[in-house]
Amino acid sequence: MPPTISLGPFQFTSVGVKFSGRPQLDQWKGPLQFALWCQRAGPWWIGDLLNHGEDHFGESFSQMCEGIVSTEQLSRYASVARRVPLGNRSTSLSWSAHAVVARLPHDQQRNMLREAENRGWTSEELRKAVQKLQRPSA
Repeated sequence: MPPTISLGPFQFTSVGVKFSGRPQLDQWKGPLQFALWCQRAGPWWIGDLLNHGEDHFGESFSQMCEGIVSTEQLSRYASVARRVPLGNRSTSLSWSAHAVVARLPHDQQRNMLREAENRGWTSEELRKAVQKLQRPSA
């Protein structure tokens, strides 16, 4: 039986949400915020679980996910999570923004992510700023 998570009259499954009764408007805020939070946090959770699981159980650990998500996507999640430490991660920026800075040294990651937050950059604007930073000066 696939796992489910229930929040009041809302039952979250792997393919949707089931509703019990007729939830009132004030009952929707928490479950909706939970779903949005999961969507943003999911890549980090997957990457961290893969990295720590492989550290503990070896490469065979990641085989548990075969057929659920592409191997390429799992590798991306794991790579970004491995390269961007928890202390550098920002809840106000997307996972994609963190992927842009993942190859930078940790101090440059922090600086670029902070700048992206302060300036309200999109991931693409951050990508351009990182490329400019990496370009050798003439």
